Amino acid sequence: MKPDYLIIGSGLSSLVFGALMAKSGKKVQIIEAHEFPGGFGHTFPYGKYYKFNAQLHYVWGCGEGQTVNRILKHLNLDQEVTFEQYDPKGYDHMKMPGYSLEITGDSQLLIRRLSQLFPKYGSHIKRFLIEVEKMGIRKTL
Repeated sequence: MKPDYLIIGSGLSSLVFGALMAKSGKKVQIIEAHEFPGGFGHTFPYGKYYKFNAQLHYVWGCGEGQTVNRILKHLNLDQEVTFEQYDPKGYDHMKMPGYSLEITGDSQLLIRRLSQLFPKYGSHIKRFLIEVEKMGIRKTL
């Protein structure tokens, strides 16, 4: 088979791109050096006593109409691959000497929390997070 697309590596982005091209009628071949496909989407043994979890920690854009949801719908996988929303008050917890932070997906709440911890940098934090949010909004499928 002579593929229209030869994809080196089977990380999640490669698999999604390959699936989208195959669905559109293109011939796709994916080559992977590792014994399992999926890039950081799997767990594997490391040595005799350990398992290494190389999986993703967070996936954003999964809500109705958002990027991940639209891709899954296009591939007819939106009923098979589902997501749970993280706790909006804080889904990750940073504990450092002298302070702790509950990380949230609510950008305004995160700005307030970070600004309380680092008041000297509050305006910079706000400007940075607003720019990051704008970049995410600009991305389209």
